[in-house]
Amino acid sequence: GIHIHPIVSPAEESSELAKQREAEAIIRIIQATQAAQTNSPKHNIAILVRSKKHLSALVSKLRRDYKDIAFQAVEIEALEDRQVVQDLLSLTHALHHRADRVHWLAILRAPWCGLSLADLYQLAHQDQHSTIWSLMQNESLLNHLSADGQARLRHVRSILEEAFTTQGRMPVSRWVRGIWLMLNGSACLWEQADITDVQAFFSCLDALDRNNEFAPERMVVEITKLFATPDTQGESVQMMTIHKSKGLEFDTVILPGLGAAKGGNNDNKPLMLWEEVMVDGNAELLAAPYIPKGFISNTTRDKTKVSAYDYLETLEAEREANEAVRVLYVAATRAERALHLVGIANQNAKGEINPTKNTYLDALWPAIGASFETCDVPTIDKQLQNDIANFTPRLIRLQHLQIPAILQLDKVEKAHKRQAGNHTADSDSILNLSADCGSLAHLYMEMITKEGLKQWPASRIDTCSQGMQFWFTQRGHANIEVEKQVPLIAQALKQSISSADGTWLLATRESAQTELSITIMDENNQPQEQRIDLTFIENNERWIIDFKLGLEITKANANVAALSHKPQLERYANLFKNENLTIKTAVFFLRIGILIEN
Repeated sequence: GIHIHPIVSPAEESSELAKQREAEAIIRIIQATQAAQTNSPKHNIAILVRSKKHLSALVSKLRRDYKDIAFQAVEIEALEDRQVVQDLLSLTHALHHRADRVHWLAILRAPWCGLSLADLYQLAHQDQHSTIWSLMQNESLLNHLSADGQARLRHVRSILEEAFTTQGRMPVSRWVRGIWLMLNGSACLWEQADITDVQAFFSCLDALDRNNEFAPERMVVEITKLFATPDTQGESVQMMTIHKSKGLEFDTVILPGLGAAKGGNNDNKPLMLWEEVMVDGNAELLAAPYIPKGFISNTTRDKTKVSAYDYLETLEAEREANEAVRVLYVAATRAERALHLVGIANQNAKGEINPTKNTYLDALWPAIGASFETCDVPTIDKQLQNDIANFTPRLIRLQHLQIPAILQLDKVEKAHKRQAGNHTADSDSILNLSADCGSLAHLYMEMITKEGLKQWPASRIDTCSQGMQFWFTQRGHANIEVEKQVPLIAQALKQSISSADGTWLLATRESAQTELSITIMDENNQPQEQRIDLTFIENNERWIIDFKLGLEITKANANVAALSHKPQLERYANLFKNENLTIKTAVFFLRIGILIEN
């Protein structure tokens, strides 16, 4: 049941082409095995490798040219190597770094935009210093793109313009996910595995957000630790490292990459080696430092002699070689019926065929070397080799760019309301607008309290109208609604800073705390947050103030309105009962600038 599949690579053949031939040989083995086992659907095939990188050429070829062969790659395919994740990584990098030209060009090439190489060149080649985002704003430059390219670029630009206005106002994961959805990224998921890969990406961002650890560099580190989800339909063909296969058995085992080195940086030698060795029957500790080439010291090293470091290094190399043979034995004994050995041996300029040193093929050479020496050496297909070297990925993109219909629903509804003059707005939208008015007023009162009255003259409040209007627009309110509310809020703030009660409340105090959040456990032992607008200590008294915009409040009904807030203020007062201070609670109505004690 042992089959040897020798592959000899001529001296002039590139390593990429040799790996392609090895991948094709493995695919032929899979096809022949499956064809011979048509009456045994449970016959399983395992492809075991020493290192994950030895499967990259095979996985790429299967995904590109042999979609009928389903397989599971168990912790083999890095999540960062999947195209949908690469597009999301580029999107996240570009959004956080306007000058990252590589990632900006990548998101314009991604399927949700799909600019041709000619349009990308036209956009970026003349100016090597400006950001791609600034070039996208240059209408005269955009006019030189193809008509299709102009439409695609303007569509993406409009979405990103809106996205940048909300940057920093929500968790990064939610922000990036929203932009990706607006770009119709979900329509670019053509396979079931793409969905799980995208979910894994955003789960990684969510975890970083929750721990307040997000940074583009940290994101890359975390993503490199993840693997693409194995295909659940490919149980008959499984790919994994030999380490993962320990304890398992398979009908057919294929061992490719026998001629490939394990990998790693062999130039990084330890600064010190030490080991217990036997000297005259006694265990002695032998330690030796690493002496680099060309190093000049008081003791000149004799190159004709073996140093202590060389000796210890030889012992370590022997151990690694023995361990490699042990692991190879584990791989070979996973097979129940058939074992296929696939490897590449190199032919030098003299026509000699030899395995690469310190590889599995090198260990097996005394037993299977004759098969390589007698096999036919192929003639190099120069055209194919050039095709691989000059390979250009084909453009994959959405044919029609649009924001998903479900995300357009809210905009359509708001447009209808604006066209109707807002007469058809229901009570819920009115209540939401009223609540947002109060929230905005509280934000400004917090800023005024923290910065002090001297920093907030009435003239400064007048300059905030445009910012207020933008704040409302970001929350989905129509301009016709907002234009009525902004002057009222501005007037209420000016009344607050000019009234006698407001001037006293907003005076600078070391004990003042604004928007103080305290979490307590309620009667059901559930956490409940209490947020106090303003509290301070004055003349040995603890003041607790609740701000109310009170656009409908007048001096006549202010006392009655204040009573409705008494239960809430009593809950606040209960939080400070152990201070042994007199507690005073009050409601401050901004529009009329009056403080009402409860």
